[in-house]
Amino acid sequence: MRRVLVTGARSGVGRYLVPSLREAGLEVIAVSRRPPPADAGSGLRWLRADLRSPPPAMVVPDAWIHVAPLDLLPGWLQAMRPSPRRILAFSTTSVLTKADSPDPRERAQVERLRQAEQRLRGLADERGVAWTLFRPTLIYGGGGDRNVAFIARWVRRWRVFPLVGGGRARRQPVHAEDLARACVAVLDNSATHGKLYHLGGGEVLSYRAMVDRIFAAQGQRPRYLPVPAALLAVAVRLGARLPGLGFLSPAMVWRLQRDLVFDIGPARRDFHYAPRPFRPGGSQD
Repeated sequence: MRRVLVTGARSGVGRYLVPSLREAGLEVIAVSRRPPPADAGSGLRWLRADLRSPPPAMVVPDAWIHVAPLDLLPGWLQAMRPSPRRILAFSTTSVLTKADSPDPRERAQVERLRQAEQRLRGLADERGVAWTLFRPTLIYGGGGDRNVAFIARWVRRWRVFPLVGGGRARRQPVHAEDLARACVAVLDNSATHGKLYHLGGGEVLSYRAMVDRIFAAQGQRPRYLPVPAALLAVAVRLGARLPGLGFLSPAMVWRLQRDLVFDIGPARRDFHYAPRPFRPGGSQD
């Protein structure tokens, strides 16, 4: 296997994935909507394309790693002739954690993801393409995430963080670089063909402990403001009306009181998945 297509190459995972593939001696065709970085270098071809449009003319890759939104993959796969022999795609554990969300928008998102997962499997099986599907937990690192990076920005600005229920619910944040390494590890691993893996971080910790470390990474002492869930939900609903905060939902407050933890044992067994403990960066995360 020599040539790999990466869609979503400028995403948090993509920022680590493209260099990792090149270090493994693979040719990379990187696709993103934004212009490529200036230091593309040899062995790397950038295509500026929108996954909502038909794929541009290209040499068909041996493998395809899709780290963009999953519902954009089936259209490209259906249009790509011939098909690559190998596909690795990212979904999310939100398919499970948001399935009974009180927010109808989130339930609709889950349904789109479920349909995309099913369609990917169906198309791949129909064409004899070996597929692997990853469902990561809360991703951090690489910039741009809406979880750890958002908390870090809040902490830097306000120096105090609202906390519901004592922050006892458990989390399993996973670093984007560990997900990129997982991609390289499974690319030529036939034991992972036709399988779905939940990929969490190497440590399970309480929500409060997670935020404690984000405070520490910003050089601050943790300070919390206990807030009733109902009051925080109202504040989030109002905040979602502000520019750049449309992703906020009162359902997030509902999830703050639930454990979001998954078994990474199958990934450890099949491709020696060994993610790091939670280590947020200073300004990047």
